[in-house]
Amino acid sequence: MFVDFNELKEKTSFGEVVRLLGLTLKHSGNQWRGPCPTCKSGGDRALVVTEGKGFFCFADKKGGDQIALAAHILACSVKDAATHLAQATGTVPSIVQSTVSTVPESVKGQETQKLQPLAYLESEHLAVDAIGFSPEIVKQLGIGYAAKGIMRGTVAVPIRDEHGSLLGYIGITEARLPQNFTTNILRFPKTA
Repeated sequence: MFVDFNELKEKTSFGEVVRLLGLTLKHSGNQWRGPCPTCKSGGDRALVVTEGKGFFCFADKKGGDQIALAAHILACSVKDAATHLAQATGTVPSIVQSTVSTVPESVKGQETQKLQPLAYLESEHLAVDAIGFSPEIVKQLGIGYAAKGIMRGTVAVPIRDEHGSLLGYIGITEARLPQNFTTNILRFPKTA
């Protein structure tokens, strides 16, 4: 299930997260304080949650946003915490499990052969320039900035097999190519 973290944080206040997690903290103004139920150490002021700012656990020396707070209290990954919050607050629809395959029998095993390049990638973008690929390599490989879609906010670099068939994409958010980077490893046989 996909959860838009930014949307979830916009729609979910710290107060709501404190309530959903069942935390028994003293509330004063825009702040909650109390013992951390996860760490079980650090005293009665170990966990501090401040609306609009974040949380900090003095016992574990960790802090962050609403999702990080849920992950800390639930002792789970950030992704699982986001899913939990999204479902508890109703910001995303419930997961519907399906046992029916959506891939027709006639094309099973050929799914990756049908993958098409992302036509909306922007090859001339500052984020692409910042990584350090030459314009020739960007054009040759189909690298580009994704302003929308599942790769949104990343520089999408296609992954291809030894025949040049598109297998998927890697999304890069922050990187620099090493000075001795060679493009020889990026050249693939041309497909007919």
